[in-house]
Amino acid sequence: MSLTLKIDARPPRSKLVIEKSSFDDEKSRHRKNVEQHHFNHMVELFIPGCAELPPSIQVEFDRSDDYYLIKDVPLTELINKDFIERFIKKGSLYMLSHNTHIDKHNAYAVLPTGQLILSVHKDTYEELGLVGQPSQFNRKVKRKFVVVIDLTQDIFVPGKKNYERVKQGLQRTELKADFLLSWKPEGTRQLAGSILSHFQSSYKCERHSQVQQTTRHTELLLPVVNSTELEESEEGEWCTAREWYEWLGAVSCGISCNEAPEHYISRYCCPDPNEMTAAAVRHSMTGFIPPGKVWTLQEAVRLYMRENKSQSPWVALTVHGFVDSPVSWARREHGFHHGGENLYTFLIFRDSTYWLFQAVGTNDICP
Repeated sequence: MSLTLKIDARPPRSKLVIEKSSFDDEKSRHRKNVEQHHFNHMVELFIPGCAELPPSIQVEFDRSDDYYLIKDVPLTELINKDFIERFIKKGSLYMLSHNTHIDKHNAYAVLPTGQLILSVHKDTYEELGLVGQPSQFNRKVKRKFVVVIDLTQDIFVPGKKNYERVKQGLQRTELKADFLLSWKPEGTRQLAGSILSHFQSSYKCERHSQVQQTTRHTELLLPVVNSTELEESEEGEWCTAREWYEWLGAVSCGISCNEAPEHYISRYCCPDPNEMTAAAVRHSMTGFIPPGKVWTLQEAVRLYMRENKSQSPWVALTVHGFVDSPVSWARREHGFHHGGENLYTFLIFRDSTYWLFQAVGTNDICP
């Protein structure tokens, strides 16, 4: 008796949305893109033509923006009236369950807009007794469900029917998790660290800072691009946006793009046409990074380019979301599938134009 095992060797599919616009255009959605991508794991900046990160940008990377890891937090804590009034309604709170794999565990998040997102398995969902929707990733078998609880509603207070139903469901299931947390208070009356004081008396808490790393390149081939054209020219004067994006991914992964395509280690090479740059710097930051941090970095890069200090015609800023986050942009459901793609890249030109690349997994809804 023989058994034939069929293996699908095709690479996992993903969705890539590309658009070009200008930061000066009133209809530009660059700020919305940054602000609605709530849970960021890494920010990577690539500047060709520079041997070192410019000081004005390094300053923004170095600005203190600590985050916290709070362990074994029951979800009932997140609907506590005092917690909602002090932190959810008076600032931007980002909370994401830690070490929960979206494809096989229950996962949770609190958005800065005040919604508590529960991505739970069928058994948990039925025990919760709350209204939700089947996950878009398995609607046929309905193995997982998504419940959205708006913590900012005026009627979501102790004693009200909806609040008590949520409280009873969370108490019944005894759901808890470790949470990554970042909070930016409104105004200046409260300090960001006050949220740590709220948890320290009852839970184990850890303070963390983002980790930075710099990689320098020499004699690197760069694809030639035209800021006004995403597609290739008939005469082959520049590369397409997709070719450039693939090249950037290779550089980010440490793949040499200067070798001939028959090179033993990698068959990839820099697309034509290309040009040589004597130096380039790639600087990254990893941790739990709120959108506000990304925004200040992007503004610093824009100012640097606008003041014509750069030796390069463009700079690339890439932001990676957590692969196991229950959402990608805004409240769009995110799944891991094969790779958990959940990232975006701004290719920023001197004249304030930009290309925006948004990549998500096979089953995710396009941003």
